[in-house]
Amino acid sequence: MNRKQRKEELLQYIEHIRDDEGFAVVDVSLGEGVDVYDPLSLKGQRDLNGDIYDYIEAQTNVIPASVPLRIRFHGDFPAEEQEEIKQMMHRHYVMKAFDISWDLIANFRKMILLALFGAAMLAVYLYLALTSENALMTEILSVIGSFSLWEAVDALLLERPHLRRENRNNEQSLNQRIEFINDTL
Repeated sequence: MNRKQRKEELLQYIEHIRDDEGFAVVDVSLGEGVDVYDPLSLKGQRDLNGDIYDYIEAQTNVIPASVPLRIRFHGDFPAEEQEEIKQMMHRHYVMKAFDISWDLIANFRKMILLALFGAAMLAVYLYLALTSENALMTEILSVIGSFSLWEAVDALLLERPHLRRENRNNEQSLNQRIEFINDTL
């Protein structure tokens, strides 16, 4: 299968799961036998089972961030518990947004510090190359400076776009519409 066929298959999948309002719909079965809540979480800070988040993320991973999500939980839940589940999911994605923001800040700091350090090492290298006869030291400074600049560029061109894409995907999940469908009727 070539790249064009895979792309068409992906577009067909996205169109298949979209509803009339343009939402990508993910149905999650929370019926009998499913552990809805994380067994390690306590009542005051109860959270959903991590498998639920993993399933939703696996299903929505290929959906562009511009497509809104509708998560439909199938199971019998009273209105109060439905609201709790919505709050748990919102809290989960807010915490993930903070984590991504911190990663973006750390990436920016790393990029700036490595660029400055690399530029300083290359400046010292150039100075010593013109004024000193210690070839070994100048070559070591050259390697250190080049490596630092390379890592700064890596942080800018590879890590940062990945973090931004992750942030957009998390925003998509943060803004998802959550519905409950009682299939037991």
